[in-house]
Amino acid sequence: MNDADLSPLMRQYREIKRAYEGAILFFRVGDFYEMFYEDAEEASRLLSIALTSRDKSSATPVPLCGVPYHAATGYIAKLLKAGRTVALCDQVEDPKLAKGLVRREVVRLYTPGTLTDAELLRPTESNFLAAVTAVSLPPDRSAVGLAALDLSTGEFWVAEFTGEQAAHDLQDELARLEPKEVIHPASLANPIRAACTCIGGARLCAQDAFSFDAREAERTLLEQFRVTSLEGFGCAGLTLGIQAAGALVRYLRETRPTASLAHLRGLRVRRSGEDMHLDGATIRNLELIRSPVENRRDATLLAVLDRTVTAMGSRLLKDWIVRPLLRLDPIRARLDAVSELLQILETRVAIRTALRSVQDILRLSSRVSLGAASPRDLLALKQSVAVLPELRARAASCRAPLLREMAASWDNLADVHDLIEKTILPDAPVSVRDGGIIREGHDATLDELRTIGRDGKHWIAQMEARERERTGIESLKIRFNQVFGYYIEITKTNLAKVPSDYGRKQTLANAERFITPELKELEDKVTGADLKQKALEQELFERIRVQLARETARVQAMGAALAVLDVLASLAETAGLNGYVRPDMDEGGEIRISDGRHPVVERLDLPQGFVPNDTLLDLETNRLLILTGPNMAGPNMAGKSTYLRQVALIVLMAQMGGFVPARSARIGLVDRIFTRVGASDNLAAGQSTFMVEMTETAQILNSATARSLILLDEIGRGTSTYDGLSIAWAVAEYIQDRSHVGARTMFATHYHEMTELADRHPGVKNYTVAVKEQNEDVLFLRKIVEGGADRSYGIHVARLAGLPPAVINRAKEVLAQLEQASDQQTQLGPQSSVLSPLSPDPSLPAPHPIIEEVRQIDLFSMTPLEAMNRLAELQRSLDKKDPQ
Repeated sequence: MNDADLSPLMRQYREIKRAYEGAILFFRVGDFYEMFYEDAEEASRLLSIALTSRDKSSATPVPLCGVPYHAATGYIAKLLKAGRTVALCDQVEDPKLAKGLVRREVVRLYTPGTLTDAELLRPTESNFLAAVTAVSLPPDRSAVGLAALDLSTGEFWVAEFTGEQAAHDLQDELARLEPKEVIHPASLANPIRAACTCIGGARLCAQDAFSFDAREAERTLLEQFRVTSLEGFGCAGLTLGIQAAGALVRYLRETRPTASLAHLRGLRVRRSGEDMHLDGATIRNLELIRSPVENRRDATLLAVLDRTVTAMGSRLLKDWIVRPLLRLDPIRARLDAVSELLQILETRVAIRTALRSVQDILRLSSRVSLGAASPRDLLALKQSVAVLPELRARAASCRAPLLREMAASWDNLADVHDLIEKTILPDAPVSVRDGGIIREGHDATLDELRTIGRDGKHWIAQMEARERERTGIESLKIRFNQVFGYYIEITKTNLAKVPSDYGRKQTLANAERFITPELKELEDKVTGADLKQKALEQELFERIRVQLARETARVQAMGAALAVLDVLASLAETAGLNGYVRPDMDEGGEIRISDGRHPVVERLDLPQGFVPNDTLLDLETNRLLILTGPNMAGPNMAGKSTYLRQVALIVLMAQMGGFVPARSARIGLVDRIFTRVGASDNLAAGQSTFMVEMTETAQILNSATARSLILLDEIGRGTSTYDGLSIAWAVAEYIQDRSHVGARTMFATHYHEMTELADRHPGVKNYTVAVKEQNEDVLFLRKIVEGGADRSYGIHVARLAGLPPAVINRAKEVLAQLEQASDQQTQLGPQSSVLSPLSPDPSLPAPHPIIEEVRQIDLFSMTPLEAMNRLAELQRSLDKKDPQ
């Protein structure tokens, strides 16, 4: 339809919609937000609301649906969850004062990364908006700039990554960050774009190149922070980071055009080396934040440790978990604080009790600064700061330096509390439009209007009594409604008694409504006072909100302090409840754990309880631990994978500044924790399980240092037995070799042939999962002991898992045949076939001819590179012999 054929309202709609083609436009019409055309069709389906039409009688009716304006937030939340964005178009002038069509503008674009509304945010999760930009550096290198901003709290920081690992470093940082939305230049290079794409659940939003222009970005940030240079924020030389940060501010100004961004007061720079770099695979494999089972959070380290009582504390705890510390001083400072709070029960209980009264003041202060705080938000802020004096006194009574330093820089925010206390009524409504917000005595004009409003009702009652007496009509009533205002209602049986000065206003079935000059004058006075009262209250509330916004930096600083206090008290509470101990931290190379436990598995309802185990790793004779034996033991989870993970989690918990599940623990600092456990594929990227395994292993070998902790579980199982053994052997030798890596490593494997490494290299030790055999049964003792296993007990584990007896019996027959063939092969020499002349069972698989070539390789005398080259030759040979 041509715009000229549309009504003025629909022309206005079409004009505004053109600027927001990718969003669903909520178009304010009276008390509703209405949607038209394709927006209406899609929204009605996603929101399960009725689809109707505008101009039904015309030849081209317009599809229409709508939602009440006061309930819009809930509908917007559903559309955001469905992956859509919403443009909110409001009436920006009073309809009563408008000349012609009411002026409308988009006042906000709702996107996942720009939310501040409490109803749209998860209290315990940060809501980061990220920006990524990059440049290519020869040869085949990149430099990447990353900026991250949580608009709901004001947290804003930048980082840069360079070199061959830049894309991987970006991907790891995004895995820790879990942004809800990522903006980037439309021309972003494929490797960097792929790193962004790997973050599940994030909305990717391409922007024009100008948004990332270096000069424009710097100008935008200088203007935002009201400074003449960014060097004071430590940003010198971070050109790409500044470009990304400037793009974020520009994006926010476009999506929140009417909002103040005054709470964004500066940047923080994240540099490598400030905290432990955990890659995405390690975060996933150790199940730190989410369990791979339905993306659950209840069977994770975060779930076990999180006994925080504020939303701010819960978010900070998650950040501490994915960003363990690297320096001893801050680690020991946290441990001292946790230790004291654990020992002094009265202080810990008092702090946690007081913190329960604290709302999310980081997000409250942001909403105040954005001009979006409601009267109830201000009351929540007052309630929260009311407990600050008590918390300061508790922190000051402690001996731990971290707690005493916190108390020394404490701000009770007494002026903030007093301002709200003196101005806002304790039962103020949610909406500022409803009135009843400001206390009496705050403003003389408001008090006068309220007096008129109260007296007006008395005046109306007096007039009603006088009119009944004057007319003799006992049923006469003076009433009020929003449409007709005040009126006198008289039943039809009494119409003959109506005085001549009564003017008819409305006719009903059983009554007539009238107005008199006196009632009209009274109406103007009373209703005018009510409207003026509400308008003045809104004005006064806005002034109070602006006054509070000036204190945003102070409120945010105290919010951050309260979050730290909450996390420290939570770690102490968890340590007391779960029997954790303080780790002895140093810069040595030893990791010695006595009776260590898996913090998550031990909380499960295990039939026989959790059996603790010892661990000794160092940089000398216990550098590489080869762990063989069964991979699991039924419901008790006593396998190698559990043991590997528990060691990593204990080290991580220690370096985040928490107590650990053990009888004692001595932890020499590690710079990174690497894990390669579990089996998964990446079909979207065209990667098989084995390819994912090899890619993650390559990342470890290329990134680990002698100060790292490496956990490898079943390397090589995604390919043939001999290929897998060759790779596993070569990887283990490479890691234990100090000229290559020399890191503290735990290597779980079902290739028990690898136990021979301990005889060849002085830094390798063998450990196994102890078992006790009784006739046909095997008892898994769930204890890690020194020594190697000569088999993996896979059939016994399969029986415990519930495989049918027929399958178990057949597996035993096949295993017996294979073991017999192997034994006779050893006696006959390398030229004999493994199965064909020795196996009477024709159903067993015949060996491939290339196996004989593999058997003739003296694998253990080869270097890792020679082994890999020989493997490549065999693969090429295999392709020629068997092209299918």
